[in-house]
Amino acid sequence: MGRVSPLIWLLALLLLLPTAAGRAVIDVLGGLALVVLALPLLLGGLGWIGWKLIQSRMQVCPACGAATLQRSPTCPVCGSAMPIPNGSSAGAASVDAVSTPASSATIDITAEDVES
Repeated sequence: MGRVSPLIWLLALLLLLPTAAGRAVIDVLGGLALVVLALPLLLGGLGWIGWKLIQSRMQVCPACGAATLQRSPTCPVCGSAMPIPNGSSAGAASVDAVSTPASSATIDITAEDVES
């Protein structure tokens, strides 16, 4: 059988003995493990933020439904006029939705049997 390398014995000795060098090796290994575990979470969070930023800049054509990142007055697919993004219109729509009484927005549905 093969002999174990002296470097492995030295590393095992440093890990098992409570010395400053052993603690330093454990700290370095712990830091590497933390980076290996935290890096995917950090990159995933940055990717999610980037996706939300791209989504907020997308414009959807009301005529054909094509999504585009271009800020042009016309749709690049069908040529119809694109809606002008306005920050005040979103706030006005939410105010109107809140001020509408629920009784006027309720729809009464009755079930009927249909003979085929």
